[in-house]
Amino acid sequence: MLIVKKITKLKNMGVFVNYSWTSDLPEFKKYNVIYGWNGTGKTTLSKMFDALNTGSHSEFKTLEYSIYDSDGRTHSHGASFNTPVRVFNSDFIANNVDFETLSSKAINVILGDENKEAVRLLKKDESSLIDINASIAAKEKEKSAKTSAKGSEFTNIAKAISQGTQGAIVRNYNKTNAENAFKLLTKMEVLDEEQLAVLSKSVSQEPLPRQEEISLEDSTDALALINADVKEILGKTVEALVIERLKNNPDIAEWVEAGLALHNKYKNEICEFCGQPVTTIRITKIAAHFNEADAELKASIDILIERLIAIHSAIQSLKPVDKMNIYKELQSDYTTKTVVFTKERDLVLDHINNFVELVNSKKAHTTEVIVVKDEPYLMELTEAITELNKVISKHNEKTDNFEEQRKTNSTKIESHYLSTIYDTVNTLDEEIKALDNDLNVLIDGRERDDDNIGKTRLIARIRESKAKVSSSHKACEMLSTDLRTFLGHDEIAFSAIEGDSGYKILRRGKPAKSLSEGERTAIAFIFFVTQLKDEDFDVETGIIVIDDPVSSLDANSQFQAFSFLRNATNDAGQLFLFTHNFEFMKLVLYWLSRDKRKRSLYMIKNKFSSTDSSRIAYLAELDQALETYESEYHYLFNIVYNYIDDGTIENAYKMPNIARKLLDSFLMFRVPKNADTYRRLQELDFDQGKKTAIYKFVNDQSHITGSGFDPSLVPETQKCLKYLLELIEETFPEHYNYLIEATS
Repeated sequence: MLIVKKITKLKNMGVFVNYSWTSDLPEFKKYNVIYGWNGTGKTTLSKMFDALNTGSHSEFKTLEYSIYDSDGRTHSHGASFNTPVRVFNSDFIANNVDFETLSSKAINVILGDENKEAVRLLKKDESSLIDINASIAAKEKEKSAKTSAKGSEFTNIAKAISQGTQGAIVRNYNKTNAENAFKLLTKMEVLDEEQLAVLSKSVSQEPLPRQEEISLEDSTDALALINADVKEILGKTVEALVIERLKNNPDIAEWVEAGLALHNKYKNEICEFCGQPVTTIRITKIAAHFNEADAELKASIDILIERLIAIHSAIQSLKPVDKMNIYKELQSDYTTKTVVFTKERDLVLDHINNFVELVNSKKAHTTEVIVVKDEPYLMELTEAITELNKVISKHNEKTDNFEEQRKTNSTKIESHYLSTIYDTVNTLDEEIKALDNDLNVLIDGRERDDDNIGKTRLIARIRESKAKVSSSHKACEMLSTDLRTFLGHDEIAFSAIEGDSGYKILRRGKPAKSLSEGERTAIAFIFFVTQLKDEDFDVETGIIVIDDPVSSLDANSQFQAFSFLRNATNDAGQLFLFTHNFEFMKLVLYWLSRDKRKRSLYMIKNKFSSTDSSRIAYLAELDQALETYESEYHYLFNIVYNYIDDGTIENAYKMPNIARKLLDSFLMFRVPKNADTYRRLQELDFDQGKKTAIYKFVNDQSHITGSGFDPSLVPETQKCLKYLLELIEETFPEHYNYLIEATS
């Protein structure tokens, strides 16, 4: 048998906005008493217990709850609780007793002495049903544990996959993604550490831009033409009357040649350098040395040198991008190829520089043939560029296919991690499947096996047996007998309607019109107590919840209600009793005082939302004063003494009535004379202004004015409660000190 130990969550149920069980609150026990003022949320909480039968409540569409049971399991909304729950509250009365038509539903109680064989089979089947339910619960618990273990495997592996794939598969990889991917895994695909590291590194990268490959195409053709032109020019000679000094000293020859050009330009016969006359013979010799063919050759040499410098600049401008612009896995190879390229490029540049010097020297040797021994070639540089471009090509190819490759690599990583739980999950699946088979047998039984008919058919057979040994007419007699005992007369009785469709409520044989509130409460409560004996409920294994059974009853009827409640629920599997009646609660506490280890006592309290000042209900331990003291007077004093002003009318609204009851109780024994409240108050020696304020507060503010809320209620409450406490203290200090000690 399961019982409720805690309400761990209760959300979206009236004043229970978002309740959760606090760690200091004792767990529910066999007997549980819950006290609270009208409107604090007792009936609302009783409706939550009613919802346990189906997992929901029609009045609260968005209801959420979780309860913790005696087996250590949690049950939530959406599924029924394993133990049947019977609830007496306003919903029960509305659903079972119609005071408009003066009728009620029928009750079938079991009559074991009318069919001994049927009763014997019924008891045997009920015992078997208990065993089957226990086996089902055990199998479901085991299945739940294995399902949870399987879920944990996927939850944990999903975290590893999420980290390993960097969101390449889905942005937030979770347990569901792992489960779906596992269904597609047909075999284990485990990677070694090196493979996993490479793939992990790959998926962690961001895409890089494409890089331009290095090209020597134009330079290669140009250099080949230049080499041919160089050979041709260096092989040319011109006829000249050579001046040996100029021939042997190219720098002097260059200087003289420039001077000759200036001399011819300005037609000056005086040497601009030394100021001496330049003879015609000298000019003629120098001109013969630097003739027109010589000038043309030198001009060709200058043009050739410019071409060499241009090709030098073009090759010099070939520079690889920084390796940081290349994917990490290619950087090592890229660096090696870059070193080779740089070396070959610099060698070509050196050769071109040497070529320029060689061609330039021709100017001083125009009459001689110069043989080219070593000319610049681009073969090695071209090969180096080709190798370097291969790496760049790989880089560009990866950029072009980056997302596709990243997803492919991530899928391999995903398959790797899923493969690590492959055997474990498959084993758990087989075990869960076996448990499902066992549960199917327990629920549906085996064909042609009378010893294993299963829970479904067993329940049907139990219903058939109960139908044979139950009677709604017998229940009608029980209802009338108990109602007569409860009310102390036999004016009101139940009468069976033909066809076992329910009962009529009669007064002296006629429809019981004009029922008082007390009579209605008595009829509904007796109907509930009798229904606990019907064929669908076992008191000893069920949970009983009763909400304010003494509403509208006089003192004598309250005791009768308590007597019926105690006899009907003493052996209950678990009992929850809600009440706002202090005297009735004291009767219950006295009954349960024989074994305090089996009881838990609570209060439903209200606090106010910080956002909209609406009430929020919560469970707390029963105020010690309510348990310790027999008088409501102590409780009223406790409320007034500990009143905290939160500035809201809602908080202050109930205080004038409480203050009036406290004042009347105090005056009743302090001024024991036949007089009204005002005259008794005047008998006390106390500040007249404060007495007037107290009387006005308890008299005016405790009656409906019809004019809406009085905005002065909040400050008046704080002031007048203070005056009331001063009144008690000054006029009866010993009594006041006793009350302080008692309530503390």
